[in-house]
Amino acid sequence: MDDGAGELEGRSQDSAWRIFLVFLRLGLTSFGGPVAHLGFFRTEFVDRRRWLREEHYADIVALSQFLPGPASC
Repeated sequence: MDDGAGELEGRSQDSAWRIFLVFLRLGLTSFGGPVAHLGFFRTEFVDRRRWLREEHYADIVALSQFLPGPASC
């Protein structure tokens, strides 16, 4: 019985480094305000890497807009 534990373990070994590199690239190449960044992040996280589903990304964006801070519109 393969429960996927080996695959998950292999993915988690380099996940912190991979996440760091993805955010570093986004931080160095993204321009514009917070609304522009949301488009770059959605493309990277939902379409390209498939780390999130569209519904989860929308929930995260809604939560971030609800919380006070510089990105709240």
